Amino acid sequence: MEYLVEAENIDGLIPMKDVPDYISHIVIPSYEKLIKLESEHKIKGGLLAGQRAGAFIMDASSPEELGKVLKSIPFWGMVKWKVTPLQSFKSALEQDGSIAKMLSGD
Repeated sequence: MEYLVEAENIDGLIPMKDVPDYISHIVIPSYEKLIKLESEHKIKGGLLAGQRAGAFIMDASSPEELGKVLKSIPFWGMVKWKVTPLQSFKSALEQDGSIAKMLSGD
């Protein structure tokens, strides 16, 4: 199943004096993890231009697998996550086609 995963930085968690270490030890390793997942064709996405947020599509066999992958990203606890399951276009076509057929009396 595919999921739309959106992440937004939570402001105010890191004192300004700690930002350089946070970037070096959390942000950069998180980007490296996301690049690895993308190179393995597990996700496709990127950052929202000019914002401290990003989004990607992930194909996962279960919500548990999705949760496991998200928790493996170093900034997992430092961002607000929004996960939305996606319905395939093919599935929507089949459902809507059935509804149209039923409503037309065919």
